[in-house]
Amino acid sequence: MQSSPDELRAFSASGYEIFDDDFADTGEVVIWSRAPQTPRLGDRFNIDTHGALRDLSVDEIRTFKGGWSVTCRADLAQGLFPPGHGG
Repeated sequence: MQSSPDELRAFSASGYEIFDDDFADTGEVVIWSRAPQTPRLGDRFNIDTHGALRDLSVDEIRTFKGGWSVTCRADLAQGLFPPGHGG
C-alpha cells in the first residue's frame, strides 16, 4: 500500500530526514523536516556522511505546507573526503 505525499512524515514530528546519496558527486546533502523552525541561509550543520563528520552550510531553502527542506553544501576548498575517507 502506497502513502500519499500528505501522509509521509519525517521519523518524528520534530525530526529530520537527511538525503546524502549524491554527496560523493555533488558535495550536497538535502535535509527536510516538519519542525517549526526553518534554517536560514548560511546556517551550518555537522552531518556524518560517508564515514566522516562534515561541516555543511545551508545554500538553498524551500518551504512547503507543514515543513521545509534545505540543500547544504560542503566547503569544496576543504575537499569532500578527509584523508583516509575516500568516496
